[in-house]
Amino acid sequence: MPAPQDGSIRPVTGLSTRDFERLDVTSEMISRAERRAMEAERETTDRYVAAFLAAQIGEIVDVRITGVQNFGFFATVESIGGDGLVPVSTLGAEHFLYDEASQTLTGEDSGDAYRPGMRIKLRLAEANPVSGALRFELPEGGSYAPARMPRPAGVKHKGKHMAGKRGRPANIRHQGRKRR
Repeated sequence: MPAPQDGSIRPVTGLSTRDFERLDVTSEMISRAERRAMEAERETTDRYVAAFLAAQIGEIVDVRITGVQNFGFFATVESIGGDGLVPVSTLGAEHFLYDEASQTLTGEDSGDAYRPGMRIKLRLAEANPVSGALRFELPEGGSYAPARMPRPAGVKHKGKHMAGKRGRPANIRHQGRKRR
């Protein structure tokens, strides 16, 4: 026989009236505790993975790109699940453009694109067991360190600083405010 729909008979829950009235507060407390437990589990896993990988620095690993930002992309080691960062500064000498809509980093000259879901090989550059942080770089060259540029004509040293042309360096692009 179906239960009445008018609410005249409360379902049997085993809760007192006081507990039933505080159910929303109790549920919120349980949810917060569960979120803290999940975060602690994630941090612990990251630390164990970083400790395991610390002995494998310099090795090439298979990864999947999990997120792309303007400063680089995040990748997860496929075999064991450690998450790490590939800074855009380690991708080479060319300038990379970030497209927020498609979440891609694309090289201006080469057209190389990095997007979520891609499977690539990266070199493990750093593994910190204390923080659980991993850092990767491209296998073919490691970190990009720009060569020293020759001093422009007409520029003289004055103490520690060069005197002459001032303003934004030519390789830095201005990203002004977007007009409405």
